[in-house]
Amino acid sequence: MEWCSINTCRVLVVSVVLLSYNMLLISSPPAAAATTDAQVEAEAEALRNSTWWWYMENTTSHHCTWDGITCNREGHVIQITYSYIDGTMVELSQLKFSSFPSLLHLNVSHSSIYGPIPDEIGMLTKLTYLRISECDVYGELPVSLGNLTLLEELDLSYNYDLFGAIPSSLGSLTNLEYLSLNFNRINAPIPSEIGNLKNLIHLDLGSNSLSSVLPYLSLNFNRINDPIPSEIGNLKNLIHLDLSYNSLSSVISSSLGNLTNLEYLDLSFNSINCSIPFEIGNLKNLVALNLSSNSLSSVIPSFLGNLTNLEYLDLSFNSINGSIPFEIGNLRNVVALNLSYNSLSSVIPSSLGNLTNLEYLDLSFNSINGSIPFEIGNLRNVVALNLSSNSLSSVIPSSLGNLTNLEYLDLSFNSINGSIPFEIGNLRNVVALNLSSNSLSSVIPSSLGNLTNLEYLDLSFNSINGSIPFEIGNLRNVVALNLSSNSLSSVIPSSLGNLTNLEYLDLSFNSINGSIPFEIGNLRNVVALNLSSNSLSSVIPSFLGNLTNLEYLDLSFNSINGSIPSEIGNLKNLAALNLSSNYLSSVIPSSLGNLTNLVTLSLTWNSLVGAIPSSVGNLINLTEFNICGNQIRGCIPFEIGNLKNMASLDLSDNLINGKIPSQLQNLESLENLNLSHNKLSGHIPTLPKYGWLSIDLSYNDLEGHIPIELQLEHSPEVFSYNKGLCGEIEGWPHCKRGHKTMLITTIAISTILFLLFAVFGFLLLSRKMRQNQTKTPLKKNEKNGDIFSIWNYDGKIAYEDIIEATEDFDIKYCIGTGGYGTVYKAQLPTGNVVALKKLHGWERDEATYLKSFQNEVQVLSKIQHRNIIKLHGYCLHKRCMFLIYKYMERGSLFGVLSNEVEALELDWIKRVNVVKSIVHALCYMHHDYTPPIIHRDISSSNILLDSKLDAFLSDFGTARLLHHDSSNQTVLAGTYGYIAPELAYTMVVTEKCDVYSFGVVALETMMGKHPRELFTLLSSSSAQSIMLTDILDSRLPSPQDQQVARDVVLVVWLALKCIHSNPRSRPTMQHISSRLLTQLPSLETFHGISLWLLNTQEI
Repeated sequence: MEWCSINTCRVLVVSVVLLSYNMLLISSPPAAAATTDAQVEAEAEALRNSTWWWYMENTTSHHCTWDGITCNREGHVIQITYSYIDGTMVELSQLKFSSFPSLLHLNVSHSSIYGPIPDEIGMLTKLTYLRISECDVYGELPVSLGNLTLLEELDLSYNYDLFGAIPSSLGSLTNLEYLSLNFNRINAPIPSEIGNLKNLIHLDLGSNSLSSVLPYLSLNFNRINDPIPSEIGNLKNLIHLDLSYNSLSSVISSSLGNLTNLEYLDLSFNSINCSIPFEIGNLKNLVALNLSSNSLSSVIPSFLGNLTNLEYLDLSFNSINGSIPFEIGNLRNVVALNLSYNSLSSVIPSSLGNLTNLEYLDLSFNSINGSIPFEIGNLRNVVALNLSSNSLSSVIPSSLGNLTNLEYLDLSFNSINGSIPFEIGNLRNVVALNLSSNSLSSVIPSSLGNLTNLEYLDLSFNSINGSIPFEIGNLRNVVALNLSSNSLSSVIPSSLGNLTNLEYLDLSFNSINGSIPFEIGNLRNVVALNLSSNSLSSVIPSFLGNLTNLEYLDLSFNSINGSIPSEIGNLKNLAALNLSSNYLSSVIPSSLGNLTNLVTLSLTWNSLVGAIPSSVGNLINLTEFNICGNQIRGCIPFEIGNLKNMASLDLSDNLINGKIPSQLQNLESLENLNLSHNKLSGHIPTLPKYGWLSIDLSYNDLEGHIPIELQLEHSPEVFSYNKGLCGEIEGWPHCKRGHKTMLITTIAISTILFLLFAVFGFLLLSRKMRQNQTKTPLKKNEKNGDIFSIWNYDGKIAYEDIIEATEDFDIKYCIGTGGYGTVYKAQLPTGNVVALKKLHGWERDEATYLKSFQNEVQVLSKIQHRNIIKLHGYCLHKRCMFLIYKYMERGSLFGVLSNEVEALELDWIKRVNVVKSIVHALCYMHHDYTPPIIHRDISSSNILLDSKLDAFLSDFGTARLLHHDSSNQTVLAGTYGYIAPELAYTMVVTEKCDVYSFGVVALETMMGKHPRELFTLLSSSSAQSIMLTDILDSRLPSPQDQQVARDVVLVVWLALKCIHSNPRSRPTMQHISSRLLTQLPSLETFHGISLWLLNTQEI
C-alpha cells in the first residue's frame, strides 16, 4: 500500500527541513546572547567588587553608566579611566583584570591607586593604551607586561617606588610608540631588547637609578626626519649607536664627539647634508664608522686619522670631494675601507700602503687620477680591491703581484695604459679579474695561465694585440671569458677547448683569423659564444652541434664560407643565432626547424640560395627573422603564419616570387615587415594591426588595390616601384575597372625594365658598401659630428622645433631628473607632447654619463614592448644631447605612492595591473629578446605611469645586453634599497638581480612604501606573527572582491619569493608571468593569512 505520492513525500521532506531550520534560528540567538550576557555580568561584578567606586551612592546601577566606564554596543567594557583622588586609597590588584577581555584603554593616572602591578595585567591582551602614572604604585615591573603586544602607549612614570629591572619582555611590544618610566627607582641595566621597539617615537627613562647608562641604542629603519638632537651627547656610556635607514637631515650634531666610549656608529641611509664634524675625531674607541648613503659634502677630514682603533670605515654614496687625506694611512687596524661613489679627485695617497690589515678596499666611481701607487703592493691581506670607474692613468704597478690573498680585482673603466704586468700571474687566489675599458696595449702575458682559480676574466675594450696565449687553456675553472673589442690577431688557440666550465666566451671585435678550432666542441657548458666581427674564414664546423647548452651564437661579420651545417639543428636550447655578413652559400638547412626555442634568427648579407624551408614554421618562439641580402628564391612558405610571436620579418633583397601568403594575417605580434626588392606578385592580402605596422613592399611586381587601412597609415614610398598598385587617397593612382590601353602597358613595362636595371645596379653597389662596413653604434643621419634621428613621426620634426618648444631648455619646462640628465616637457608644432631627457654640459664630458646616454639609445631603439617607455628619437651633438620619449602624464610610481591623494586613486586593481605590467616588460627583456637585457635599475622611480595609470619601465642607462659583456661581471649599478644583495660581493649581474629589484617594487606597490622595515621583520623571531593585512597600504580599504583579494595575495606571495637572499631560489620572470595567470583557490579568511604562511608555500 502506498503511503504517499512522490510529490507529497517531497513536500513533507521540505517541510521537515524548513521546520528544523526555523527551530535552529529561534534557538541559536538566546544561546549566544546568554554567553554575552554572562560575560557582561562578570565584568559588572568585577567592577563592583573592586571597591574602586566606593564613593558612588548607587553601585547597583548599570555599570556602563559609571564614572570613567565606556562600553561597546554589546555592553562589554572597552575603556576604564579612573582619576578619583579624595578619600580612601584603593589597591590596583582589587580589580580583577581577567574579567575584561575586550578592554582597550586603561588610565588610572593621578589617582588614589596604590600597591604592586599584578601579573594578571598581562591578560588584557587587547589593550592599546596603559597609563599608571602619578600614583603610589610600587614593586617590580611584572614580566607579563610583555603579553600586551598591541600596546601603543605605556606610561608608568612618577610613581617613585617602582624598582628592579626593566623586563626584557618589553621588547615584544613592537607596536609601542610611547614609553615613559621616568621618576622611579629602576636600578638595573637597560635590556638590549629595547632595541626591538622599531615604532618607538618617545622614550623617557630619566630620573631613575639605572646601574648602567644606555650602552646600546638602535633606532634604525624608522621614519625619524628631524636633525640629531644635541642632547644625545649626554649618553656618555653609549657603546653602540645605530640611526641608519631613517630620514635624518641637516647636520651631524657635534655633541656626538662627547660619546668617547662609542665603538659603533652607523648613520647610513639618511639625508644628512653637511661635512663630517671635527668632533668625530674625539671618538678614539670607535671600531666601526658608517656614514654611507647620505649627502655629505666637503672633504674627508684629516682628523679621521686619529681613530686608530677603527676597523670599518664606510663613506660611500655621498658627495664628498677633494683628495683622500694622507692621514688615512694612520688607520693601521682598518680591515674594510669604502670611499666609493663620491666625487673624490687627486691621487691615491701612498700612505694607504700602511694599512697592512686591510682586506677590502673600494675607491670606485670617483674622479681619482694619477697612477696606482707602488705602495699598494704592501696590502698583503687584501682580498677585494676595486679602483674601477675613475681617471687613473699610467701603468699597472708590478707590486700588485704581491697581493697573493687577492680574490677580486677590478681596475675597469679607467685610462690605464701600458701592458699587463707579468707579475699578475702571482695572484693565484684571484677569482674575478676585470681590466676592461682601459688603454692597455701589448700582449696578454702567458703568466695569466697561473691563475687557476679564476672564474671571471674581462680584458675587453682595450688595445691589446698579439695572439691569445696558449696558456689561457690552464684556466679550467673559468666561467666567463671576455677578450672582445681589442686588436687580437692570429688564430683561436686549441687550448681553449680545455675550459670545460666555460659558459660565456666573447672574442668579438678583434682581428682573429683562421678557422674555428675543433676543440671548441669540448665546451659543452657554454651558453653564449660570440666570435663576431673578426676575420675568421673556412667553414662553420659541424662539431658546434655538440654544444647543446648553447643559447646564443654569433658568428656575424667574418669571412666564413661554405654551407650552414645541418648539425646546427642539434642546438635545441638556442635562442639567438646570427650568421649575417659572411660568405655562406648553399641552402638554409631544414634542420633549423628543430630550434624551437629560437627567438632571433639573422642570416643577412650572405649568398644563400634555394627556398625558405617550410620547417621555419616550427619556430613558434621566433620574434625576429631576417634573411635580407641573399639569393633566396621560391615562394614565402605559408607555414610562416604559425609564427604568432613574430615581431620583425625581413625577407628583402632576395629573388622571392609568388604571392604574399594570406597566412601573414596570423602574425598578430608583427611590428616590422620588409618584403621589398623581390619578385612578389599578386594582390596585397589582409595584414595584422595596421595601426602600428612598419611595412615596406616596394620594388616588387604587386598590383591591384592597396587596403585602405594601409593607405591611411603609410606613405606611398613603401609601395613604390610595383606593377600596378592603386588606391583612393589623393596622390594614389585611382583603381579602374576598364582595360588598360596598350600605350599605358608599354610605358609601364618599359619603365619597370629601366627601374629594374637601375635597382639591380644600385643593389650591387649597396651590397659592396655594406660588406665593407663595420658595426658602428648610433650612426643615423650623421653630419659634422651631429646625429639627429626621429622616428614614428612624419619627418616634420626638426631640431629647431625642440629648441623652440622648450625655449632652449628653459627651467620652467623642467619636470624632473633621471639617473642622469634633466627631463623636460615639450609640446611640438604637431600638437604631440613629448618628454626630453637632456644631458648636462658637464655630464657630456663624463665617460660614465655619455656611455649611459648611448646605452639607452642602443637598448631602446632595439626593443619595442607595450610596457617599455617609447623612445621617439635622439640628438647626439657635442654641444647638445637629448633623448625624446613618450610623455607620461602621471610621473613615477614612487611619486604617486608618496602622494596621499594619488595613492588612493591607485586602488588594488590598478596596483596589481602595475605589477603585471612590470612583469610583462621584464619577461620580454629576459626571455623574449636575444641577447637578454638586464635593466639593473628597477625601482619605483623608474616605473612611469600614463594618464590611465598604466605602467611603463624606463631609464635604461645602466641596462646591459649580455653579449656585450658575456662575463656578466659589472660595476655596481642601481638604486640602493633595490639592489640584489649578491652584487655586493660577486659584482656579477644576472637576470636574478632584476628579479630581486622587481620583488622590492612589487612589495612597495602593495605596501605603499619601501619595504625596508619588512626586511628586518622577516629576519627576526617575530616573523611568524606578521599578517598580510598588517603590511598592506593602510590608506586603502581591504579588498572586498574575492578575485581582487586573490590577486593581492598572489602578488605579495610572488614578491616574497623574489627577494630571497639566494639568487638561485628566486623564480624567473617567465615563471612569475605564468603564475600570475593562475587562479588561487577561494580565500575564506583573507585577514587570517600570515607572511610566514605565504613564505613557506612553494612556488
